[in-house]
Amino acid sequence: CATRSWAARTVTPPPPTVADVGPCTDDDLEVTNGDMASANTQRRVVVSFRNTSSSACTMVGYPGADLVTPVGGVLINVPRRPANETPRLTLQPGEVGSADVLVYAIDTDTGNSCARWGQLVVTPPNDFVSHTLPIDMPICSASVSPVG
Repeated sequence: CATRSWAARTVTPPPPTVADVGPCTDDDLEVTNGDMASANTQRRVVVSFRNTSSSACTMVGYPGADLVTPVGGVLINVPRRPANETPRLTLQPGEVGSADVLVYAIDTDTGNSCARWGQLVVTPPNDFVSHTLPIDMPICSASVSPVG
C-alpha cells in the first residue's frame, strides 16, 4: 500500500478587475498643484490627484475648475465636459493622476492683457468637493484636460 502526503496550498484571490474598483472619493485623494508654466500667452498648471487610500480607485473624465476672487466669488467657471470619450484611470494606492489647467494671459478677442487674476479651485472627477489651491492665474479664458 502506497502512502501519499499532501502539502497545504495557499490560494491567493485574483486582483480586482476594473469593473470591481469603485470611484475615487474625496477621502481617497490628495489634490495638489505644480508651478505655473508660461508659453507665450498661455499659462499652464498641472493638478495632481494622489490616491492616499489603501485600495485602488477609479477616475473618469474631467475635473471641475474655477478661478475665484479672494473672497470666493467665481470669476471664471470651466464647465465640465462629458466623460463619455475619456479613458477610465485606475489609481493604485500611492499612484497619481493629473490634469492640465490652461489659461490665457491675454483676452483673445481684444489682445489686451488680463487685468484680473484669480485663485484656482479644482473639483476631482466623480466628486463634488472643491479644493482651493495656493496658486493665482490670469482670468481671461480657461480650459482643463481629462485626468490621465
